[in-house]
Amino acid sequence: MKSSIFKKVSLWLLIIITAVEVVMFAALYTYTYNKAVAEATADITKAAKDAAELVTFTDPDKYDIESTDEQIITSVLTNACNQYEVDIIYFLLPNLRDNTVMYLTRGTSALQGSKEDSHPVNDLTGHYVEGGLTDEMKRAFEGDESGIVVHITNKNEDKLACYMPVWYYGDSENGKAGAKIKSIVSAEISLQNVTSDFNKKFREFAVIMFIATLTVSISAAVILYFRVSKPLKKISKRMKGFVSDQDREFEKLPVKGNDELAEMSDSFNTMAEELEQYIDDVAELNRQKAELNIAQNIQMGLLEPPSFQNDTVTIEASMTTAKDVGGDLYYYNILENGNVFVAVGDVSGKGITAALFMSRAITLLNQYAQLGYSPSKALFEFNNNLVGHNPNMMFITAFISVYDPKTGELTYSNAGHNYPYILSDKLTALNTESGIIAGSFSDIEFPEYTVKMKAGDRLFLYTDGITEAENKEGKLFDDGRLEKVLSDHIRSDAKGVLNAVTEEINSFTHGAEQSDDMTMLVLQTAH
Repeated sequence: MKSSIFKKVSLWLLIIITAVEVVMFAALYTYTYNKAVAEATADITKAAKDAAELVTFTDPDKYDIESTDEQIITSVLTNACNQYEVDIIYFLLPNLRDNTVMYLTRGTSALQGSKEDSHPVNDLTGHYVEGGLTDEMKRAFEGDESGIVVHITNKNEDKLACYMPVWYYGDSENGKAGAKIKSIVSAEISLQNVTSDFNKKFREFAVIMFIATLTVSISAAVILYFRVSKPLKKISKRMKGFVSDQDREFEKLPVKGNDELAEMSDSFNTMAEELEQYIDDVAELNRQKAELNIAQNIQMGLLEPPSFQNDTVTIEASMTTAKDVGGDLYYYNILENGNVFVAVGDVSGKGITAALFMSRAITLLNQYAQLGYSPSKALFEFNNNLVGHNPNMMFITAFISVYDPKTGELTYSNAGHNYPYILSDKLTALNTESGIIAGSFSDIEFPEYTVKMKAGDRLFLYTDGITEAENKEGKLFDDGRLEKVLSDHIRSDAKGVLNAVTEEINSFTHGAEQSDDMTMLVLQTAH
């Protein structure tokens, strides 16, 4: 069943307003209640203190109930009740030894007296209460004049009581210096009496606010419907029509005003106008993706197989491009005289342009290998050919070598490429002088060198994507790590060396995005 946003928003609006009001009411009621209790506490404290001072010359040990003394004290306590608006003030005689208290007399306010006339209560005047001496009463009886206030709650009452000691001066000739505490007074006030007035006002206020909330919510809902929900329905209907009838000419949404709905309508009109172009762009991207896949297949087809073995050498190679197509290359060719022509190269840049340049470079290398050129002559012709047909001013680094299995000699020449390594009894870097990069300047002579390889030696060629592989922290794999892994696997065969370097790079980069093409080739001489 379809859910209406109008109903949801209206309901949430009502809930939010109600929740805010409940929180405000709770906070206001708590503040008012605490303030009323604080004022009541101050009143009973003052009443208890004044009452204690008014009965200082009454000896509770000689006190007679229903005597003139009782009438006087009752009148005094009653006046104090009315003055401070407390309900009752008791004149109490504690007995610490028996833990009892005797209620000698009491005074009541006019309001409390009228309530008792209507609803008679049990009057404790003239009675002992066994076990009725509380800790607060004991503290007052022991001389604590701070005004000990307690909150007394039970099923019949909810009240505040303040206990104050009464100093008796009747037998003293030296004033307070010889006075004794023989009794205490207790001033009490009902919390129901304190809160009943503002509770009534709060209930009336709550009813008024509920009506106001309901009125505001209904008004907001009406405005929401005509200003938001109804226009949204029109927009939704037009959008559905656009989706289902997108082959037809789109009828634009009306744009009225400058509010959010007008912006939404304008945005939708813009979206609809651009959708067709977007669909065309997606189709074009898919076409380009398909062409890139074809280009990748063609490029990989230009490379020699990644594994080769005959009686004289074993070759293992790998190339991983950073994009769909790349600019790295590796090449090898077993010549008619049995020599092995091997090369690696790295075209500047990546992508389609670099891939096309790389394809041309492989074609040239294959041509010069078939012609039997030495590494230096091959690089000379290779460079001149690239310079003569290089409108985009691209360049390539390249390392070309020829291995003669009869003599074990490796002849090589370098055009600005990373120097390779030979893994034999030890790790040896072929870091001889190299020429400049190919493709920039014509008629450049590239120096040529020869090194002797023994049976089982391995020649490791690579591009800078290996040493410049980055991890997630931006650190490079670098030459030192490469030399360490090669040294650690100096006895491994061609496949083992290739796998060891690959695993070490994967562990180092640990899922970081590849930033450059990575190419390796290992040539191992036969045992």
